[in-house]
Amino acid sequence: MRHPSVLLIKSRSLIAKNTGITPPLGILYIAAYLRERLKADVKIIDTVWETDPLNAVRSAVREQNPDIVGISALTAEAFLAHKIADAVKSENSGVPVIMGGPHPSSQPELAMNDKNIDALIVGEGEVTFCELLRVIVEEGHHWKNSKILAKIDGLVFRGEGIEFSKSRAPITDLDSLPFPAWDLIDYKKFWTKASMATIGIRPYLTMFTSRGCPYHCVFCHQLFGKVFRARSPESVAEEVRQILKMGAKHIEVLDDISNLDHNRFNGMLELMLKDNLHPVLSFPNAIRADIMREDSIDLLKKVGVGEVSVAIETASNRLQKLIKKNLSLDKASKTIEMLTKRRIFTRGFFMLGLPTETEEEMRSTIRFAHKSSLHLALFFTPNPFRNTELYDMFVKAGKLPDKSSTIDFEYYGSPFNASEIPEKKYRFLYKWAYYGFYFNIIRMFRIARDRPLWSDIPLRAYSLFRNIVSFRRLKEN
Repeated sequence: MRHPSVLLIKSRSLIAKNTGITPPLGILYIAAYLRERLKADVKIIDTVWETDPLNAVRSAVREQNPDIVGISALTAEAFLAHKIADAVKSENSGVPVIMGGPHPSSQPELAMNDKNIDALIVGEGEVTFCELLRVIVEEGHHWKNSKILAKIDGLVFRGEGIEFSKSRAPITDLDSLPFPAWDLIDYKKFWTKASMATIGIRPYLTMFTSRGCPYHCVFCHQLFGKVFRARSPESVAEEVRQILKMGAKHIEVLDDISNLDHNRFNGMLELMLKDNLHPVLSFPNAIRADIMREDSIDLLKKVGVGEVSVAIETASNRLQKLIKKNLSLDKASKTIEMLTKRRIFTRGFFMLGLPTETEEEMRSTIRFAHKSSLHLALFFTPNPFRNTELYDMFVKAGKLPDKSSTIDFEYYGSPFNASEIPEKKYRFLYKWAYYGFYFNIIRMFRIARDRPLWSDIPLRAYSLFRNIVSFRRLKEN
């Protein structure tokens, strides 16, 4: 029996305002799983490194002649993802093209409007992709057989129309998954670029220690579901050991809520200390601030910590209930104080422009940030992804722009203001939020004192220029 051939492609946003990039961890997990279970021959293209991504895709399809092509995309990356699908089909119209990642999981109907996309993987991709590949290659079924595809959980595919199979149950035993296939990419390239964290250019890799989040925030696309599943401290420590052997000194933990289970969180840190493992840990996706405990912060400090993010969103108790975040602002403030008192570089996430938000509520959120001891604050406009409650709120309020595209679903300055505040005043408050936060002598001193690295600023500017040039080139193709 021959080994199946797989081409996995990571799409990117070519006009991203946020120039930070991280390794394509999702498809690295899928690649490792396919190699372990099916002995698949997997190749990966990350378009962020390609000066001409579409020609790179065509060349790879022509040379590899894969049995299947998988494309991973966020919503802001969907513009390029669909061009990639077209490039694949132009080179080999018979190869099945599968899209996965947050975009098709949150907006499957929109993604399937593209006739070049044959199927979508909704939610976690390892098992679903593996079953699909086995059906296509090992069992000899034609990939357009809708009766066969309907038996694979977690798929959206073409039958008589757009059809949905049964939802895929979350993977309960995360320790059973192989570690990401880092050997398939030149991961050291990422050490020359800014990342999701804001602490500078440095040798780092990313990892998940858990998946899923039991909270029900209205803006979440729920890629990993509402069931929290955690890896064991032993599994986490072993992966940390391997990452350090690969030359990385820093690790960015990408969990949705890594500190939900206090004992498990402390357990993995204690095991790192016991095994003399001292990575510099950062949490760019944020910890849950109102459940963070002081002993956990002390353990983080002992192991090694670069940056911790906390997602506050809004200082309005009414809006906390509306968006179902239900964060205790008092407890979150105490966590910020505990972190910054230990000189742990801390950044906060805030949303401005939520549905029904008043000017006073927006000002209260800005004041919260300004008065806090946070080192950094990022103010986002809310993104109304389809199939979320936030999208329904935008529609109900009549605040969804008539002309918006997937490219608009950035987190910085996207055009989604659903508040009760006129646009001109909203833009003024948005700018004031940043100016008032950073033009503070004491904060400037604390940033200079506590920031681990400063080296990313020139490269961030260069990356922005490169993205603009790349986008113009893509539009010409």
